[in-house]
Amino acid sequence: MQKTFDARLKELLEPVRAPGAPFTVLVAVSGGVDSMCMASLFLNTSTDVRMAIAHCNFGLRGEESDGDEALVEKWADDNHIPFHKAGFNTTAYASDRGISIEMAARELRYAWFAQLCEENEYDAVAVAHNANDNAETLILNLLRGTGSRGMSGMMPGGVLPVEGSRIPLIRPMLGFTRYEIESYADHNYIKYRFDSTNADNAYKRNRIRNDVFPIFRELNPSFVRTLNQDMSNIAEVNAIADEYYLARKSEVFDGRRIDTDKLKTLPHWQYILYRIMEEMGFNSSQAGDAVDALNSVTPGGKTFSAGDLNIITSSRGMVIGRSADTDNGSVPVECPGIYTCGDVRFSVEQCPYTPDMPLKQPDGTIIMDARALPFPFVARNWLPGDWMRPLGLHGSKKLSDLFVDLKFDLLQKSSAVVLLPRRSNEDNPADHVVALLGHRIDEAVKVTSATTSVIVVKILI
Repeated sequence: MQKTFDARLKELLEPVRAPGAPFTVLVAVSGGVDSMCMASLFLNTSTDVRMAIAHCNFGLRGEESDGDEALVEKWADDNHIPFHKAGFNTTAYASDRGISIEMAARELRYAWFAQLCEENEYDAVAVAHNANDNAETLILNLLRGTGSRGMSGMMPGGVLPVEGSRIPLIRPMLGFTRYEIESYADHNYIKYRFDSTNADNAYKRNRIRNDVFPIFRELNPSFVRTLNQDMSNIAEVNAIADEYYLARKSEVFDGRRIDTDKLKTLPHWQYILYRIMEEMGFNSSQAGDAVDALNSVTPGGKTFSAGDLNIITSSRGMVIGRSADTDNGSVPVECPGIYTCGDVRFSVEQCPYTPDMPLKQPDGTIIMDARALPFPFVARNWLPGDWMRPLGLHGSKKLSDLFVDLKFDLLQKSSAVVLLPRRSNEDNPADHVVALLGHRIDEAVKVTSATTSVIVVKILI
């Protein structure tokens, strides 16, 4: 086992270490058989690496947790290995963030590992996930519906799952089964601790381990190896799919809009849509609903939300944008320039007015009297109570009614931007807007024979 471990360790470290340079791996050791075996293998490796030990006490099992800590600390001291330990109030952390105990423990330990690496200039972190853990992860991912990439399981190498981190994370035990690890530990008299919570089937992973896997073992005694080989094969397929996705993504998605007409001409377009949505935090169920919407006779009018992101479907495509802020996306327009309000990017110019200047532009450019709308003015997303006196019409009109007249779909309504003066309370009310970008202006800002300078606003694609 030692030779196999050394070969895997060398393979994992080769891409991340400079030849001949000192290299220290922070080894995460819980006190269980997997991590104590890994610590022993690191201690005796022929690979030229140094090690330090990190132990987390999550405070979940009282004296049992303290016993784990004592074992790991004594092992590190007996072998003259640098030792770090940390205690966490995991239950409080999980409660404060509304997450599971397992997720809380994961976030706490990886954040601490990153901190230790930065403070002590450690070069990588090793964790003791094994082949059984990987098989359990596969079953959990299948039940969650994570798609083919979730079916590839854990990777032997990667980076710490901490925002902004580039610290390598390695899993040198991933190729060993739990039976192999326990046999090695027993034959080499490696001391380790039992975690009593492993028998608690309240945890999904434990239920799979304790109830489901025994049935799998009856059907196929080598099921762990079989599942791990399946995951390796799926990872190869995913690599091919990634290449296809990356090659086609830019053809249909510019970062803001998905060209659904073009998308639907591509082979496997449903997969491309799924990947685009997944990258922005949408789940597989939402991606499936989006596919159904695009396959329907009337694809418009569907909205999908993930956090502060929205995807809105229409006959013209799918637009991705952020939800309006509490100030409804208000943007001060201080001078000529280019501005962005919500998902709309527009240019603002001021220029002299001449009688031969065409006031109607085919591209939706609006032209207004500069004296009637002086700088600074405001651009914002429209509000339900907004109204205006559209040029050429008699009387006032709510924007919601104007949208009907203009045959706006849901996508156009959601991204509509209006202009209004920056004014005090005694001026026009805050819901009296003077322009609907790209479409209409108010009587109050129309160009007249007395106009000498105009504001020109154009929506940019």
